[in-house]
Amino acid sequence: MLGINVRNTKDESFADLIVDGLKTIETRESKSLHPYMGQRVAIIRTGLGKAVAIGEVTILKGFSWTNSRSIFDAHYDEHLVKKYSTFYIDESKGKYMYFLTDAVRYDTEVPVNTLGIVARKVYGLTS
Repeated sequence: MLGINVRNTKDESFADLIVDGLKTIETRESKSLHPYMGQRVAIIRTGLGKAVAIGEVTILKGFSWTNSRSIFDAHYDEHLVKKYSTFYIDESKGKYMYFLTDAVRYDTEVPVNTLGIVARKVYGLTS
């Protein structure tokens, strides 16, 4: 199965929020998730310790782009990116918002030893 990297920080647990179904929009500064729209992907938690697949989600085919803080803020309950976050919108770059559904957390985390900036192969998953 293919997985996408989602970085957690000591203050923000975005990967965990996604697999728990609480974060339903993943934001990116580029079209990096366009190739995965309409697909079921593993969520690979990165940023704190070794990379592990912790669950999976379907990235819907639709997306939205904005360079407006007010529009970005209006979707806070879905993306959960706080204003002080390093992932908050930079209006000069804008943000792509990818809609997520059908989140599932794995009972056991799966170590990921492959490399990839946006996505990478996850071995040991049957999906």
